Amino acid sequence: MLGLMLALGSHAATHQNASLRVGVYQNEPGVFIDGQSRVSGFYIDILEYVAGQEGWQLDYVQSDWAGLMDGLANGEIDLVAGMAHTPERDRVYDFTREPMFVNWGQIYTTDGGIQSLLDLNGRTVVGLEADVYALSFRSLLKRFDLAVDFRFVNSYQQVLAEVDAGRADAGITSRSNGDRLAPQFDVRRSPIVCCSQEIGYAVRDGEFGHELATLDRYLVALKSDKASYYFQALDQWYGIDPRHPLPEWVSGLIALLAGGAALLFCGVVLLNRKVRERTRRLQEAHDLLDERVRRRTEELYKANKQLRDEIDDHRKTQNKLKHMATHDALTGLPNRRWFSERLQENVKRARRAERKLAVLFLDLDGFKAVNDTYGHDLGDQLLVDAAARLSGSLREVDQIARLGGDEFIIMLPEVSGREGALAVARKVADLFQAPFTIDSLSLKVGVSIGISCYPDHGEDGETLLRNADLAMYEAKHRLQGDYCEYHPALALNPPEEALG
Repeated sequence: MLGLMLALGSHAATHQNASLRVGVYQNEPGVFIDGQSRVSGFYIDILEYVAGQEGWQLDYVQSDWAGLMDGLANGEIDLVAGMAHTPERDRVYDFTREPMFVNWGQIYTTDGGIQSLLDLNGRTVVGLEADVYALSFRSLLKRFDLAVDFRFVNSYQQVLAEVDAGRADAGITSRSNGDRLAPQFDVRRSPIVCCSQEIGYAVRDGEFGHELATLDRYLVALKSDKASYYFQALDQWYGIDPRHPLPEWVSGLIALLAGGAALLFCGVVLLNRKVRERTRRLQEAHDLLDERVRRRTEELYKANKQLRDEIDDHRKTQNKLKHMATHDALTGLPNRRWFSERLQENVKRARRAERKLAVLFLDLDGFKAVNDTYGHDLGDQLLVDAAARLSGSLREVDQIARLGGDEFIIMLPEVSGREGALAVARKVADLFQAPFTIDSLSLKVGVSIGISCYPDHGEDGETLLRNADLAMYEAKHRLQGDYCEYHPALALNPPEEALG
């Protein structure tokens, strides 16, 4: 722990006395206002620990979730303690790279017959308004085409109350809040979990970069030491409640044994024989209770193991569904959705680092003739082989996706400029000089390549993709193949097939 403090302390002098307006809201035990109007919670403990080491001044601003988002957007709040990281939010905010906490959605019911997503078809599900777990779960249900009446309320307590009262068949809360609130209601955890989320600190895009980097540095160091303040706070807020360290039946047993001991003490003075008899009976009761405790402990251990196994199975299923939603089933390459999100993220990084980025839009020449002549099965194999040839020629940092049909897209996030992009385009074009051999057939196809560069040909992902598409059609229809770099004149007379 001393080594941790020395390592972190060497950075503390650079930004002393920074002042941060921290947005807080009711999300116990992560962050909340307690009964004495104090700001408390796991996220607050870690933030105040770092602030104490760095000499930061923290001013708390209390609001509901919508108010925090408005305050962060208009500059009234500098940092939000505890926000789930999503691709949509990453376009607007900057997050700590090291997550504070990983949480997921838990489905609660009163009906033991609800064991999977399919069991929710035709049912009513309730979630928290604007909650990332509720919104993600609703999207998941839509992707499975399930007829679910999804309703929203204003708090996690209302979610569980609606299920308890029978006004909803199921409700979704975050796992940490569900563990805390569920004992107050007659509900049960179902086997259905979803939508794991990384929780971190968030600021406005492009601001407070040093403070985020400092928080990341502390989080990495604290999480590497199992005896650090991070794990002490994690055990305090998400472990056993220190105010109730023992179950109620154990406390009752202790009281019973204490009373029995007092009776024995008095009985010794009055009648030694009765004391021995009472002692024997108490010992039998104690042994019986010990046996019951042992059996119950074994049952709880098995149930806990089963729950962990079910969570692992659901996590694997979720990862498989996520992969299917973001990758092409034929070639195994990422699809347009995945590529568009990564392109937007890399444009933001390129803007911050003031570096270049290039997009190459590829269309195979002669593929349709092969497909029409030899059939779709052989055409599909040709696409698989072309994807493998392209993937094997790129650097580890470069990214490739299949847009559909015979179109592919390549992103070069670390390129020296147009000369570097043109060099890669020449390399890709040369790949198609050699024929493809499939089922003893030698098949020759070419490639047309359109090139656009950030920031010269667009300052966002959509514009770069559209301009690369225009340049590709210029290469295909007017230059008869090869590659072409985008220039403004292409937008004046775009071909009808190009993206709008």
